[in-house]
Amino acid sequence: MKTWIRVGCFAAALGLPLSCYAWRLSVGGGLLAGIVPVPSPTDTALGWQFTGQWTREGYVGQRWLVDLTAGQFATQAQPDGFLERGRELGGLVLWQRRVPFSYAFRPWLGIGAGITRYRFDDRLRLNSGGYAVGTYPDGSATDWDLGIGASIPLDRSWSIGITAQTGFPTRISTFGVTVLWRLF
Repeated sequence: MKTWIRVGCFAAALGLPLSCYAWRLSVGGGLLAGIVPVPSPTDTALGWQFTGQWTREGYVGQRWLVDLTAGQFATQAQPDGFLERGRELGGLVLWQRRVPFSYAFRPWLGIGAGITRYRFDDRLRLNSGGYAVGTYPDGSATDWDLGIGASIPLDRSWSIGITAQTGFPTRISTFGVTVLWRLF
């Protein structure tokens, strides 16, 4: 029975080369906000995301975090603006260190890099009255990201994950806040 549990944990960790005792999996969802440099002007976007986080502790007070995210967002509709809907699928690898601000508040803070794939559709240009005056073809882009992140444990099973990242070459910057529940 124990062998099957280990094999199942190994499969659930998507092939990460250690047993389930070394990697911990947390899943959750939350809000996604971003700055999207559309043709003109730069717009803010709001949306949702689903996140899976695998963590592996290394030395005392240090760990690696693999953050996989899928989300959807839309830019704000404003007169003389640009309206579009976007979807993202990305991964971020962070090296984190535990920072003991006090006995009760000890978040993990980290820095890392990743890659994100964006898909844009329903792209419209609006006039001053808010009506669509032009359409643009659907598009996609792949970004190399630099990111920072924090994990704030609430108790043994629940935590809040915060990530901020900016990508190159599209310069799309996102900020995500998710509530995570640890599966194992």
